[in-house]
Amino acid sequence: MVVERERTVANTHATSNGPANGSGAQAGSDAGFAERVRDAIDRQELSLVFQPQADVVTNRLTGFEALSRWRLSDGTMLPPDVFVPMAEQGEAIHLLGEWTLRTACVAAAGWLRAGYPDIPVSVNLSARQLDDPALVLKVLGILAETGLPAANLKLELTETSMFSQTVEAREALVQLRGAGIRLVLDDFGTGWSSLATLRRVPVEALKIDKQFVQAMVEDRDAAAIVQAVVALAHALDLGVVAEGVETQEQRLYLQAYRCDVLQGYWLSRPLTTDGVGDFLAERSVIVRPMGSMVSGGSGGSAAGPQTAG
Repeated sequence: MVVERERTVANTHATSNGPANGSGAQAGSDAGFAERVRDAIDRQELSLVFQPQADVVTNRLTGFEALSRWRLSDGTMLPPDVFVPMAEQGEAIHLLGEWTLRTACVAAAGWLRAGYPDIPVSVNLSARQLDDPALVLKVLGILAETGLPAANLKLELTETSMFSQTVEAREALVQLRGAGIRLVLDDFGTGWSSLATLRRVPVEALKIDKQFVQAMVEDRDAAAIVQAVVALAHALDLGVVAEGVETQEQRLYLQAYRCDVLQGYWLSRPLTTDGVGDFLAERSVIVRPMGSMVSGGSGGSAAGPQTAG
């Protein structure tokens, strides 16, 4: 029902504006939204979709990023840019984050059992989750529960969360990396960029925000930023992932700049769990970009998309 969607959105709006009503109202609103998220999990209103990532040059599949979706009982989709920020303001992010991590690990363990051993899954980790003293035990417990090797899990952190982290949070990241879990710095260049942070936290790659990637073909400054980030990352022996790639021209720019991995609609829209299975079955090792009609020959240009033979 539309009423349910309006009630849920109104709840998130009330939570976001809670401080104006005093800390008591804020706490009550946070608790109410946490209960709504718990209810959504029980009702199976939450689901994950997975967006593929691939090597810029070869198109070889390198992994998937897990993205949360919330479909209300009337079929209406609640936008992630509404419910995720709201969850991050209180206890709800721990419920949503743990559910997302467990569900993503279950899916990735399934890919492993299906014979795809080198396809990690990336899961976003919020600043509030980093402050959870039980974070390391929760993550390692979920890996043990699902049977997913630590190397097949990547945790993505924003610059903001990395900049504002406590000593305890930084130690938690070091412990997670020591256990074999891979760390990625998300949306690089949009927050409080700090080279000191890159030295303190053992990340393996930087993700360039889509606003730079999508502007670089027409905007020389955006292109310079992308090129500089790639050069900086490689100088620090880090990989680079470009988000939001939508055109072949953008991909060619990234290839010229020696970016490592791309993600975006040019390759594929986010896929359901069943869609991932079909995607892997059809493309196996090397993937075809969305919309490509090239058949399995070798007559395409060297710079163009490569497909599975």
